[in-house]
Parts: sequence; C-alpha cells; structure tokens
Amino acid sequence: MDIFSKFIYIVDIEHKRYAKANLDLVYGNKISNTKKYKIIKESYKNLFYNLYEFVENPTLNLNQLEQKVNIKNEKVLLDAIKENRKIILISAHYGNWEYITSYISLKYKPTTMVGRILNNKYLNEDMEKNRENHNSKMLLKSNSAKGLIKALKDDRIIGLAIDQHINLKKGKVVKFLGHNASQVDSSARLAIKFNAVIIPVFFIQNKFRDYTIKFYEKLEPSDYNNDLQLITQKEASIISKQILEKPEIWFWQHRRFKEFHKYIYK
Repeated sequence: MDIFSKFIYIVDIEHKRYAKANLDLVYGNKISNTKKYKIIKESYKNLFYNLYEFVENPTLNLNQLEQKVNIKNEKVLLDAIKENRKIILISAHYGNWEYITSYISLKYKPTTMVGRILNNKYLNEDMEKNRENHNSKMLLKSNSAKGLIKALKDDRIIGLAIDQHINLKKGKVVKFLGHNASQVDSSARLAIKFNAVIIPVFFIQNKFRDYTIKFYEKLEPSDYNNDLQLITQKEASIISKQILEKPEIWFWQHRRFKEFHKYIYK
C-alpha cells in the first residue's frame, strides 16, 4: 500500500495540484514547499490505509476492532447515551472516518451515515450487507434528509462528515482553516429540531492498523441560542483545530475553498 500510495502521488497530478493549492492558501510561507509535499504524500498514504480498513473492518467483530483503537474522552458519548439524548456525530475526511460505520455501531448504538453508492455494483452490495451486520445503515447523499430524521426518531446515532465543499445555497459561510468557505449546516438544523447533542469525533491514524478515537466536548444548540450560523462556525473551528494538529491525515485533495477562492485551482 505504501508503494501504491507513492505511485498515485506521482501520477495523480490534478489532485496533487489541488492539495498544494489548499496548503498554500492555509499555510502561505509558514512552512516550506518540502513540508507541504510531505503532507500531501502522507495524505495519499492515509487514503490507502483507509481503503484497507474499508475492506477489512466489516469482516471483524468488536473484540478484533478494539485491538486497533484506543479512545480519548469516551465519557462524552457515554454520558449522552446515559441521558437518552439524540446524538449527532460530526467528523471529517480525516484519518479513518469509516470507523463510525463499524466500531461506533458495534460498541455503542446503531448508526446511520450519509454517503454515496460505489460505482461497482457487487462491491456496493457487499458493503451494504457488511454494514447491516455491524448495525449500520448508509443513506444516499442526494436524498438523505428524511432518512436522517427517521434515524433520530428511531434513536440511532447519525454520523456526518461535514468538511467538504457545498453549494452556498445549501449551507453557511464559515471561517475554515482561517479562510472563508461554505459548509453544510444540516447537523445544526437537526440538532435544533430534535434537541440533539452534537459530538465531534475524529479517528486519528497513528500507524497502520493503529488508531485513536478522539471525542471532543459536546455542542448543545441551546448554548448557542439555537443559532445556525454560530453552531456551524463552531463545528468548522473544531475541525480546523484537529486538522492543524495533524494535517497529514486530512484529505487535502478536494477543492474545499472553491466557493470563495476558485482561482487557486486554475
């Protein structure tokens, strides 16, 4: 996988260019080009490790999964479950986000995620079957609203990766990694509507098959006067903070800032 990730790093000129543009925007001259390209190379490696886990994790039971993880601040989630709260986990395309559909659903409560259908029909059928075995469901991104509402009503944990670009008509303007960006506000809307608690969580890669699950303190909509903008900005700030702590495991290759900085990708 290391060899394959290096190969893709070399040949995937377009996405490598997007990643470099993002790093230039975020860091400017604070770090060298050598450091930036090292971050990009490690980001590709993390993606390949993620793909490995995507294949392996659905075949493992809880005991086997627990051998690959350690947990920080688990009490945040346990308290929310004990208090019988509706729970929304937010995360990013960072480290191994697939652990929501495996470890979280087996360890704590059934989960419902939002994603897209794989291009390969047979892989997609196999993925859906494996996720069902792990108490997890996947909703299509294009038609997920009703499914997320039903999941909360059925007392399932819902999980959303909210760090990618979205059309401004469907979200809010936030400061993300120090720059204006658009961000989906569905997690904030759902939290307000159902009095749900928002818990940021990240699945941090330490090395191959070794991860730290890190829960941040909960976000209560009432603490922000049920203000969509304030809640969405807080989510963006938490994700930004985690990315800057270990930037090499975020997916820098997407055009995150194209709503306000399209010129950097030309």
